[in-house]
Amino acid sequence: MYIGEFCKLTAVTPTTIRLYESIGLLPPAQRRGNYRVYDTTYVETVKQIKIAQQFGFTLTELKQMCDGENIKRGLPAKVILRAIDSKRAEIAKQLEQLKQRDAGLADLQHYLQNEACNTVSE
Repeated sequence: MYIGEFCKLTAVTPTTIRLYESIGLLPPAQRRGNYRVYDTTYVETVKQIKIAQQFGFTLTELKQMCDGENIKRGLPAKVILRAIDSKRAEIAKQLEQLKQRDAGLADLQHYLQNEACNTVSE
């Protein structure tokens, strides 16, 4: 398929496709004369990239995870699984930090309501 049909199937622009190619998230397309030709593997790879972005992955993160990997037939499952593990660990750390902040706010709230000379007015 040519880039126009490819873009329709993936809901991205030709510029986005070229960006993905230039940063190494998509392998270079086959050529038929001056035209790029794509197969369904490319469609699946773009869908995977878009899903990953929805879950907070940046293109830079995805590229780093793909460095040294063979992406000619799409993003390898092991790359995606490593990325998920990494993102979940990052989220767990953020959740712990948020829980600590929340506990600190609860302590401050309790102090102001009960021990600060009852100066809190309603």
